[in-house]
Amino acid sequence: MQHPRVRLWLPTIAALLAVTAPRPIAAQAAAPAAAAPQAAADQTLPTGREIVSRFVTAIGGEAAYKAIKSIRARGEVRIAAQGITGALELVAARPARMRNRVTVTGIGTIEQGYDGKHAWSINPGVGPELLTGRQFMEQADDAWFDGTLHGPEHVKTFTPVARAMFDGHSAYKVNVVFVSGSTQVEYFDVETGLLLGSEADRATPLGVVPTLNVLRDYKKFGAVLHPTTLMQRALGFEQVVTITSIDYDAVPDSAFDPPAEVKALIK
Repeated sequence: MQHPRVRLWLPTIAALLAVTAPRPIAAQAAAPAAAAPQAAADQTLPTGREIVSRFVTAIGGEAAYKAIKSIRARGEVRIAAQGITGALELVAARPARMRNRVTVTGIGTIEQGYDGKHAWSINPGVGPELLTGRQFMEQADDAWFDGTLHGPEHVKTFTPVARAMFDGHSAYKVNVVFVSGSTQVEYFDVETGLLLGSEADRATPLGVVPTLNVLRDYKKFGAVLHPTTLMQRALGFEQVVTITSIDYDAVPDSAFDPPAEVKALIK
């Protein structure tokens, strides 16, 4: 369960909706560059470990985060250009289990899950599917509960490369390589230490696509800060997720059981 990749708790909803939702009347232009380099005088960089340590401290500290055994988040997803709204529920538990559900009026329910062994999705456009290859790897990465902490069991390298502007903030730009081999670029606020967002190529039902994720409006739930507004651009869509509630340690193990139609695909 990572703040970075909506990968965070958010599935790549835009890719799933693209199968069933109407495309924009006119194709949207590619997302503008997320980050603009700053002047050379601003290029003094902290180490990767310093950036991680400051971020973890800013969200409440490693001890507070590791005390959480499971999370349930609820909210709304909106794709304004298509007039699409949906109710969102995200659940995750240690060490690496997750299930995400979006119910969209006029489309149906879209789900993704990982139970520690199988990665799966259900889409009204294509039905149930067991994920393999890169999609499986990325979904397993998404499910790693302590991904937010950027520990060595999950992150292979964490390399600051520049200072840049991201979403109106001065940020440290960091190249991240996960133990799985997948990669992304993350941006951390120079002033607050908080994660501002990320860029990555993600595997979707429509192929590998570039995605831009922006995290805003951090709020404290219990002892830990979480972003409550998450904007994602992918496949010509811009979706905004608003998180309205987060509860801890109330998710039963049964919440991660694959649905019957997925179980029927497991050999």
